[in-house]
This record gives sequence, C-alpha cells and structure tokens, in this order.
Amino acid sequence: MIKHQSEVPQGNALRRLTVLSGLLGALIKGGRASLSELGRHMEDPTDLESRVKKAKRWLQNKWTDVTVHFIPYLLPILHSLSKAGELVLAIDGSCVGKDCMALMVSVIWRRRAIPICWVVRKAPKGHFPEHMHVAIIGQVAMLMDSILEQDCRIFLLGDAEFDGCELQQSCLAHGWEYVLKTAKDTLVADHPNMENASAFGHLAASIGQKSLFLPQMYVTKQGFGPVNVLFWHDRTRYDRPLYLLTSLEYGPQAETYYRKRYHIETFFGDIKSRGFHIHKTRIEEPQTLFNLLIVASLAFIICILFEFDARTSAQLGKFCRKDRIDSLSVFQIGLRAVRFYARHALNLSFQFSKNFP
Repeated sequence: MIKHQSEVPQGNALRRLTVLSGLLGALIKGGRASLSELGRHMEDPTDLESRVKKAKRWLQNKWTDVTVHFIPYLLPILHSLSKAGELVLAIDGSCVGKDCMALMVSVIWRRRAIPICWVVRKAPKGHFPEHMHVAIIGQVAMLMDSILEQDCRIFLLGDAEFDGCELQQSCLAHGWEYVLKTAKDTLVADHPNMENASAFGHLAASIGQKSLFLPQMYVTKQGFGPVNVLFWHDRTRYDRPLYLLTSLEYGPQAETYYRKRYHIETFFGDIKSRGFHIHKTRIEEPQTLFNLLIVASLAFIICILFEFDARTSAQLGKFCRKDRIDSLSVFQIGLRAVRFYARHALNLSFQFSKNFP
C-alpha cells in the first residue's frame, strides 16, 4: 500500500527527515556513498564518529521507509510526466555495494532514468530470477494505480534478461505495452504447437532493409503468444542485430521506444562512477543498501531538477565552462551547480514537479 502523509512530521519522524536531509547534502558534496564519507560531509556539530553512527542508524533503522522518505517526492514528478498521456519505464539490474545487486524500474525523462522502485539482493553478479521481475512490476503497477488520475499508457522496456513469458503476461495483465530484447536462440513459430519453429538468429530482413516485423507469433518451447517479434539491425550504428518481443503492432514504433531503454544505464553510471560511487561502498546488507538507494535516488533527482535553474543562472560560468556546457549531461550540470551553491551558501530552491513537460 502507498501511504500518504498529510500531517507535518514531528518528533522522531522529523528527526529522521532531518538526518535524511543531512545525508543528501553529504552524498552530493562528498560524492562517496561510504559511511565514513557520509559522516565526514554531514552538517552536524558532533564529532565524526557520532556523525558516522547517525548515518548508519538511519540506513539500518526499521522506520526508514521508501513510502515515507521517497515516494512523496516522486509523486509530483509522475503526475507531471503522466500529463503527456504516457510513461516510458525501463527495467534493469546493476551491482551495488559489496557483493549485492539492485533490480530497478525507472521512468525515462530527457535521456535520463528517474528511479521508481527497486529491490536489492545478496549476489555478486548475474541475473535476477523471473519471479522477482514479476514482483517488482506488480509493485510499480500498484503505485501507478494509486496515483494516476487519468488515462496514461505505460510502456516497459528491458534487455534480454527480461524476456520471460511470465513478465510479458504480467505486463498484459496490467494493461501495459512492452518492448523486450530476447536472445538469438529463442524459438519462434507462427503456431502455438511450435511446429517448424526456428531460432530468432535465423531471421533476416530483406536486402536493403533494417528490420523485419512478424505479427502474431509464438515463442519459446511453451508456445507463448501471440506476440509480435521484430528483427532490427541498423548496421551504421550497431554491430549485431537486435531481436525484440513486443505488444506494439507497428515495427518502427517498437524500434523508437526500445532506443530509450539505454537511458536507464545512464542512471547507474550517475550514481556510480560519475557521481556517488555507490558500487564502491563496503556495505553488504541488502536492506541497508536498499535504504542507501533512497538517498542516492533523491540526490540524483535533486541534481537533474536543479539543472534547468543552473543553466539559466547568472552563476553558470563559475561552475561550468559555457563553451563546453553542451558536452555535459543534465546530471553533471546539476551536480556541479548544487555543489557550488552549497559551498557558497547560496539559496537553492525548486519544486519537485517543475520542468517535467
């Protein structure tokens, strides 16, 4: 259930929000997600050891709750984005912390992926089982059902890890469209008994064409379908062809949406090597890392939200070279701006629903 809080937080709830604010500032200023670095950069009059313990307690506290400390800031963003009549979601996994993996669903906006929902499990690498794919899609669907007040098409994009039949069926059950990459050895046939089935790798477009679209097909040994399949190979941009499964009925539309999937990888890069180095922290408890992702996700959102104000600010030339600003990402401009404003004690004010056309 998604909990909505209308009362002004007091007591312990207010103290937890205050610590969250300190963690956000520490992560953005320090750029490191380790406990020692978070404590080092927290604005707090106590000594370093106390600050580190405060950060650790917040990350391990049973009252740290994504529905309280993250969802309320996400809601106005989703409301604003949904006014366009569609939301494009991407699902992907990545390594975080010490020997852990995060599975995340994000909404795509301006070539960036804004995190919506995630799970963390103990595993140094590899794929998540399909039942976890289905479970996180169910969580996102509950969130969408609880907040979207108007008709809004939802598209899910994923790579070959997410081509399972149960995940596709889950998307259809929620009324979502999807475009998912699959492997070249996935079986495809025009009948559910899979007679005369062949591997995707045997498909090829006509000479001079980049794609081949086959509607109402059946895939895997189980004969899942009907599903539309697409062979897509743009030799000018990609060395290898892509094999896609989709509920969309028009091949070029499926191609256009799938290109947006790559944007989720920019988020992981931003919270890892390009920003907060969350993959370098020695934290190994999945729940602690889950809570750390609350902080990292909010810090990321703050940076990309502030980019618009930073780009039009009179202070721009003090933290970015204007002749090279077009080579910087939305995140990098926002991150440099927030750090500059914090260092010089300048007013940093914006609305979480702002600038989401």
